[in-house]
Amino acid sequence: MNSIYKIFMLIGVIGLFFASCEDEYGPRKESIPVFESVAVTPASFSFGDSVILAATVSDPATMLTSLEYEIVSEGRVITSGEIPLGGDYYEVNQSIFVPLLNSQTDNADVVVNLVANNVLDGTDSYEVTGLTGKRPVYSQLYLVTDDGAVAVLSPRSSDKDKFEGTDLTLETSFRYKLAEKLNEDKTIDYSGAVYGSVDGKIAMIGESGESSFIYTPDADYTKVFVYDNYAFSATTTGSNLGADDLALSAFGDQDIYGETFRTLKRTLEKDKTYTVFGKLGDAENIYNPDFFERISDSQVKFLGETGEYTIYYNPVRKNIIVGVDNPAYPQYLLACGYGLGYPTNVTSDEIGAVYSGHHRVHTEWGFGHIMNYVLLRQISDGVYQGTFFTPGDHDHYAGFKPFENTGWANEKKAGNFTFTGEQIITGDNDWTIASDSGTESANYRFTIDLNNNTVDIEKVTL
Repeated sequence: MNSIYKIFMLIGVIGLFFASCEDEYGPRKESIPVFESVAVTPASFSFGDSVILAATVSDPATMLTSLEYEIVSEGRVITSGEIPLGGDYYEVNQSIFVPLLNSQTDNADVVVNLVANNVLDGTDSYEVTGLTGKRPVYSQLYLVTDDGAVAVLSPRSSDKDKFEGTDLTLETSFRYKLAEKLNEDKTIDYSGAVYGSVDGKIAMIGESGESSFIYTPDADYTKVFVYDNYAFSATTTGSNLGADDLALSAFGDQDIYGETFRTLKRTLEKDKTYTVFGKLGDAENIYNPDFFERISDSQVKFLGETGEYTIYYNPVRKNIIVGVDNPAYPQYLLACGYGLGYPTNVTSDEIGAVYSGHHRVHTEWGFGHIMNYVLLRQISDGVYQGTFFTPGDHDHYAGFKPFENTGWANEKKAGNFTFTGEQIITGDNDWTIASDSGTESANYRFTIDLNNNTVDIEKVTL
């Protein structure tokens, strides 16, 4: 009797088990998914664009789980993925990016292979044929380095898949991406094709993709860059610096004001144009406008008198200034105190993130180093020009005074001058910008005329 009872109990447990399978998965019986309709549009597309996969999949008895796809051309899988499904009937409408691979021919046959799956490992496959992939045609590409330099690459007349940039002034090693489109601020527009590094090789990438790396041996700078968009390869040609060229390879390192500078002492000639290379040519850099005219990203003209100067490049502030040994009247006035800074478009937050507690303004009461004070250059007899960022964008205050040399000679008190232009200075002694004055923190050009004791202040955009 007990044995019969146990048999009935076992039958009941097995029944409950199968009932639970039916609740979760549907009836346990053989079934496979069914492709009721499939379409891929457009039938002719460019590699580097997207296609739309539209499909209706059902299963007569079992819950659907996934739809696997792979896009194949010339025996190579271009891309693949998996789309989640659910229920016993599912309509798919999926955009799929189809990248361009190296050595991909034009007008190539493309096949889309599909596999639908259900929870009990039932599968069915479907093949979409009659598709054609075309190689994209670019009128030009942009070489964009991680440092922000941009160069236009033009297609060669003899080979439209090879894009070349010549007369470049890039570093001998740099990381870069190649872009079809740029935004107005010269950043990459990822709505167009972008090439970078995938597993160390050049390939199409998205916004989160990595940059490629290249090195030009036995040279001072990279002059020519050639990109082969068929083979997905890049080559460079280097060159050496001339006597009038400036590149960081000739600069040394110096710690000033707790910040790292690149410095070079050399003779600069009045009204001479110098070619600047690599990071010195970055468009974001501001060359002190009282001493340099920026002719182009890669060329600057020196405005000061011929002589020996020290060039200072600050890679965090992204500015280039000059200094002289023992600057003094009548060639210069020196403004020191609080709340002035050589022009830069880098914010205090960005500077402080690298050098804690530092701001766009950097002057102090003293002449110990070139960050304590700022120079005003004599532009005509008795007339001096200095362009500075003021007041501090962290406290909106400034209090400073010009002197004739580093020995505090002949201070220029505010009360002795008539101020024209921007009325931002108050006080009879120090040249003060009050923190509650509402003065905009910006780049201002001060023109001090000692002949008639006037100071004109103009807001400038750099």
